[in-house]
Amino acid sequence: MQMSSPASGFPNRESIWDVPLDGGSPRQLVTYTRAGGIYGDYDAISLLRQLSSDGHLVVLSDPVDAAGRGLIVVDLVAGAARMIAIDGIVNQPAWSPDGGRVAYRHATIAGVLPKDDGVWIVSASGGDARQVVPGAPSGAMSVYGWTEDGSGVIFAPTRDTLSLVVVATGAVAQIGGPTTGASPVAVRLKRPSIAVVLDESQPRGPLVGHVEVRDTAAAAGRVVARYGPTEGAFLTGPRWRPGADEILLFYPTGEGVAERDELVIVDGMTSRRRTITTPSSVRYADWSADGRRITYGDLQEVRVMNADGTNDRALFQPVPSFRGETAFALSVAAFLPR
Repeated sequence: MQMSSPASGFPNRESIWDVPLDGGSPRQLVTYTRAGGIYGDYDAISLLRQLSSDGHLVVLSDPVDAAGRGLIVVDLVAGAARMIAIDGIVNQPAWSPDGGRVAYRHATIAGVLPKDDGVWIVSASGGDARQVVPGAPSGAMSVYGWTEDGSGVIFAPTRDTLSLVVVATGAVAQIGGPTTGASPVAVRLKRPSIAVVLDESQPRGPLVGHVEVRDTAAAAGRVVARYGPTEGAFLTGPRWRPGADEILLFYPTGEGVAERDELVIVDGMTSRRRTITTPSSVRYADWSADGRRITYGDLQEVRVMNADGTNDRALFQPVPSFRGETAFALSVAAFLPR
């Protein structure tokens, strides 16, 4: 499953596709339009937090105009979609582990200017949205997902602070420093539950940081891998392998970093590290639902390989919905087969 978006000609049209890993025709599930603007541009696609734990539902932000309109919940099995109506600008949605709630970043329009309105939660059925974290003056708040037990939301009020809010009380605590990439945190039920990439770089210094695991979001971390200063890039996008303790990561492309065409896999228990060379740069990666394969790709295509790097092949190329569009693959996530 992947998303595609036109480069020009239409306002940020995005599509969700069901792409069978074992062959068969891809099936377009839904197409929707997102508006641009300063707060919409913060809404990086991260299907890891947007996919429900049962693998059946994905929640999408839907700023169809300057003020937004709410969230779209798409049933990946049935292909149906429904709205959770929310006033204001709504983005960076994340499912709770039990599938009953969605956390998201909210903003409003005050006069002609958008105003950050913090982290909110709403039930999956809608109608009871409430704020759990006030807005950030910097306007750069990010939502990374829920804690392993569903009691809190992991977020960053600024790019330099990783934080945790307890949903029941609203208590906020800093749990880390700067992170890397749009999806620097991965969560699972088994301990260690948390994998996070933290940035240790100094101003005008080389890119340096580490990957650590934690039993809980607020627990002390244990370093399992490091990057820098020789790579010229940073690790990001951690993904726990289903049924195992390995963590899948990749090096980003762009942002002034060196291109490194490889996937990095680190064992969260033993720190054993292995790499898999890829035919091009990697912009997203995830395990298959059974943990036996890896799906990954760049803007032009989605690829699949075995977990050991064998049988690497092209899986899907994004298809424009209309003449004049240029489609890009933006994200990928595994979900349960229908």
